[in-house]
Amino acid sequence: MRKVLLMLVVLSMLVVTVQCAPKATPTPTPKPKFKVGMISDVGGIDDASFNQNTWEGVERAIKELGIEGKFLESKSEADYIPNITEFVEQKYDLIITVGFLLANATKQAAEQYPDQKFAIVDFAYDPPIPNVQGIVFNANEAAFLGGYLAAAMAEVKDPKDPKIGYVGGMKIPPVEQFIVAYEKGMEYYNEKYGKNVQLLGVYVGDFEAPDQGKIKANSLIDEGVDVLFGAGGKTGAGALAAARERGIWGIGVDVDQYYTLPNEKSILITSIMKKLDNAVFDTIKETMNGNFKGGGVYLGTLANGGVGLAPFHEFEDKVPEQIKKDLEEIKQGIIEGKIDTGWPPK
Repeated sequence: MRKVLLMLVVLSMLVVTVQCAPKATPTPTPKPKFKVGMISDVGGIDDASFNQNTWEGVERAIKELGIEGKFLESKSEADYIPNITEFVEQKYDLIITVGFLLANATKQAAEQYPDQKFAIVDFAYDPPIPNVQGIVFNANEAAFLGGYLAAAMAEVKDPKDPKIGYVGGMKIPPVEQFIVAYEKGMEYYNEKYGKNVQLLGVYVGDFEAPDQGKIKANSLIDEGVDVLFGAGGKTGAGALAAARERGIWGIGVDVDQYYTLPNEKSILITSIMKKLDNAVFDTIKETMNGNFKGGGVYLGTLANGGVGLAPFHEFEDKVPEQIKKDLEEIKQGIIEGKIDTGWPPK
């Protein structure tokens, strides 16, 4: 009997011990990272302006938001659909296509894959596509300021025969938007001060032709251009290289090219900027947080800081104080709708 009682006591202790033992905590399954894929246009990821700055927005999201990001370069139009399809098949959460040239391919893919989220830089659809967010900029607002400044600085450099110029990439709306407003800014300067600064310019028809950019720029410089605007990826960068070699002044595009084109920084008065990186970062963040604006548009303006002029850097003391004051007044006039930048053309 004593043995039986002892066994019962031991069994009861074992039951209590098992019941009181802490349960093993299951290892949490790590949450998959939010994946963003970016597809460049034919200008390439290292264009020192448009594509590069877009990728910098993705890189910022990698660092600050912990996303997984990757880019695919498009060497030709034939790469657009295969690149998009690769990201779709790898189940990326957001695919960002860069540039007007990808508009048709993005539309085709968005309609084929209605559950896939897309954003496209420098384009918006009319009518809207429910799974695509447009990212566009009133670059004309900043370009108007750039044209005004270029005209004033051409007068500083060559008071007797001031001329400003531009070398553009492809003649497509996002580039024309810069050029039209650049010319209007020059005209506004002429009207304000009774001057006759002239404009000369050319489109090369390519974003990846720095040698052609140089050749065209040299022709414009031979015709007397004093300040040159390079608006066309690597082609525009080639034009600015010619400006440096020939001792004239330049204006950059899309980003502050004082940093992305260090060889040309000594001749860069400013750059006409689109804050692509900020727009892309904000789009990624909103989408991560469940606020994807499919069918909607992000619009960068002077008012919200989405576009603007870069600092004058080494030209800070060369830009006349009156011109600096003018630029602030003109900026406010554009924001208030009192000054017409010429874009869109009427």
